[in-house]
Amino acid sequence: MIAAGYTGCPSDCTTTMSAIESTSEPPASPPDSRHSTESPPTESIDAECFLEVISDTYARNILTTLADRPTAAATLAEELDASRPTVYRRLNSLESAGLIKSTVALDADGHHRKRFHVVVDSADLTFDSSGIEITDLS
Repeated sequence: MIAAGYTGCPSDCTTTMSAIESTSEPPASPPDSRHSTESPPTESIDAECFLEVISDTYARNILTTLADRPTAAATLAEELDASRPTVYRRLNSLESAGLIKSTVALDADGHHRKRFHVVVDSADLTFDSSGIEITDLS
């Protein structure tokens, strides 16, 4: 069960903006990190933030859904039977942690919709006396 006071990624979590920075022009199709040869820099994702975000059931369900295809928040809320505020909080935490990215798509009728996609498929963690470190992302 998820605690009612879930706040997502701690406020002191920092990520390198270049790893999650949005471009002014959305790509023709969202990147598929499973086929990309470029890996996000490991120093861009804080290990504690990463662990806190993925410890949440809703966040993991969102990641699982986004692994299949880029999806809008409203669609995620419907598919996961979760409230929109719950989904948006988790999306914000996942994006802040550098695990997902968003692009804006324009519909033929002029409306725009933010679609989210996964940018990290796997992570290797190292545990030692100095703490937890993310050693490899792909």
